[in-house]
Amino acid sequence: MNKLIIWIVLLVFLFPANTYALSCAQIPSMDQAYDRYDGVLIGLVEGVVRKKNSNQIQVTVVKSFKGIEEHTIKVDEDITWGSLNGPSEKGVHYLFFLKKNGNDWVNPLCSPSKKFADASKELDYLKDKEIPLKEAKATSGSFIGDNASKHWIVIAIFVGLIGAILVRILRYKKRSNRNK
Repeated sequence: MNKLIIWIVLLVFLFPANTYALSCAQIPSMDQAYDRYDGVLIGLVEGVVRKKNSNQIQVTVVKSFKGIEEHTIKVDEDITWGSLNGPSEKGVHYLFFLKKNGNDWVNPLCSPSKKFADASKELDYLKDKEIPLKEAKATSGSFIGDNASKHWIVIAIFVGLIGAILVRILRYKKRSNRNK
């Protein structure tokens, strides 16, 4: 019986089965990746907001190849790992492979997302799969909804109030000088 146990232990150590902690230890082919993910796009990371267990990245879509028609999207990404190439960086273009989780987009741990500069092979595969983005909504000439204009309005009101206070102070000093 002892010999049998020793032989089993030796066999296990000499001929181990391939086991991986994550299913992404083997990167899928482009056909598999394109089929597996809900959204495929080239995007520019405009901002990264750190949350408790993830980063929320604001992405401007440059080209979409599957599932995404908006010009900008928000994507959740694991804070400790991100894509296979690490968490996304602001100001960098990426080729993203995203999953849809309800109404949210997620860059999962095993996603083959990578920096745009390193994605020439993937882009060759995707060149005929581009889908159009929705038309951007026309903006009117009004100030409503424009964040930069709101800041200028606040500044103008502040300057006006300071000006009114200074005028009051000067008038008060003039009157007090006449009464002397």
